[in-house]
Amino acid sequence: MSKKHLEKYLYSEKPLTYSIILDFKENDFYSPYRKNFSKPDMLKKLKREILKFLLNKKELNSLTSAKKLNIFGFQELGNTNNEDVFIIGYPKSGNTLLQHIVAHLVFGLRKDAPKSLINSCVTEWYNNPMFFRHEKRHFFKSHELPDEKFKKVIYIIRDGRDAVRSYYYMQKNLGKNVSLDDLYSSGGKTFRGTWASHVDKWTANKYKADILYIKYEDLLKNKRNEIDRICSFLGIERTDQEIKNVLEATSFENMKTMEKSYSWSRMKSFKDWKKEGNFVREGKSGGFKLEDNLKKPSLDNFISASRSMLEEYKYL
Repeated sequence: MSKKHLEKYLYSEKPLTYSIILDFKENDFYSPYRKNFSKPDMLKKLKREILKFLLNKKELNSLTSAKKLNIFGFQELGNTNNEDVFIIGYPKSGNTLLQHIVAHLVFGLRKDAPKSLINSCVTEWYNNPMFFRHEKRHFFKSHELPDEKFKKVIYIIRDGRDAVRSYYYMQKNLGKNVSLDDLYSSGGKTFRGTWASHVDKWTANKYKADILYIKYEDLLKNKRNEIDRICSFLGIERTDQEIKNVLEATSFENMKTMEKSYSWSRMKSFKDWKKEGNFVREGKSGGFKLEDNLKKPSLDNFISASRSMLEEYKYL
């Protein structure tokens, strides 16, 4: 292959790097996007050889890590365009479930697709200084508040009383010293504000984004219907079998199975996650009603502070 042809291939819409940069164990390959390399170290070797082929030694040594990644189609996080789609919600509102649904729905992944691949298809806004743009339209997952750069958004809403409880258990699994009662009494205050404030600002839609609102509870009751709405919003068509594959891949049972895989475990290891703690916990609604550790005055404080949004979305 000539240098000219190799450069053309690298800068095509489907470059070689679908599988070069991602971190896989030997059996964590997926289809139809990744070639079945026999050894994981072949990926690193292939990347090095391509760079050597394109650049002389002096040019190669002068490149920063970011520029090396740019050659392979990677971009700095924050480099967005008007076609990009953002999955956004208050923390623990079903964001990860929706991330998996969109990744499987858009890219046709196998149900055992590793977490590293899911994150490549729908990029975590906070954990990646760089991302790989597979197509002109890229997908991101975030908890951000409204901003003019978020032009097209799938906003997920969950009953705040459940979302705050789930956020509490996530913080405990991360080894944080948090109080369930204090969290409820504060209105569910996180690094992106309270639950009511987050939902209210996205409901007001100050920057006139194109928004599809999805309730977590509706995903639990009728995921097929919500997937149809997502397809319509994204302007894509999928067969019944393809949607069945998405339903299977994003079932609570399969998500629990995948959390035990290497890629999930490795992801959690970067965040000091407790070994016995689960990210995919219950997959239910109304859990706050059964929470023995929550005092009634704390719950009442949360309801009082959040009443307008709880009523807006028919939670009261």
